[in-house]
Amino acid sequence: MTLDHISMHSPIDSFVDSLTDSNLTCYASDLLEQKGCHNLQELCEAVKRATEVCNSMHVPLQENFKVVYRSRNGEVVQDWRLSRMAYLLTALNADSRSNFVAQLQVEMVKQMLRHT
Repeated sequence: MTLDHISMHSPIDSFVDSLTDSNLTCYASDLLEQKGCHNLQELCEAVKRATEVCNSMHVPLQENFKVVYRSRNGEVVQDWRLSRMAYLLTALNADSRSNFVAQLQVEMVKQMLRHT
């Protein structure tokens, strides 16, 4: 491989990536701590459903979701950095039997009803 084959990031690309990353302020795994999801498999499903919502509404995934790897209990696990919107979509798509998720859903419905 030569230098000609390596794709160089322009300063503009780097700036846009940094700007996008600065909006990814939440971790999906926070839902595990909030008891919104019981395990990583449930969390993966909630993230998948949230990305499907974004896809159907043509919301750019790269601006709202980023796969990262973090240490958890001594092992490296997949996580996601999320925008606030992506975090809420993920939480709304988690297990509604969770008190955290149920409370969030009720609060969002109340907010919507106040604004109609």
